[in-house]
Amino acid sequence: MEEIIRRIVDAEKEAEARIEAAKGEAKKIVEDAKAEARAIEEKILESARKEGEELIENARREGEEEARRILAEGDMEIEDMKIRATQNFERAVSAVIELVRGS
Repeated sequence: MEEIIRRIVDAEKEAEARIEAAKGEAKKIVEDAKAEARAIEEKILESARKEGEELIENARREGEEEARRILAEGDMEIEDMKIRATQNFERAVSAVIELVRGS
């Protein structure tokens, strides 16, 4: 009878040890999963930050290119106006000279 009781006690101790080991393993699995989730979250945030920076940089570059294009068009229009103004001035001077001579 004593042997049976000892076996039962040993079996209970072994069961408790297995339960504690399973609890420890479950805790480790949860901790590992949390760490992996944090790593994934950080990776996603870093990726989003980089993508945001790239979008901002692309928008800045596009804005600068558009501004350069607009300035170049403005410069061309100014040059065209100067040429036309010079031509009109020369025609006006010629017309005034003709008026003076003709009178």
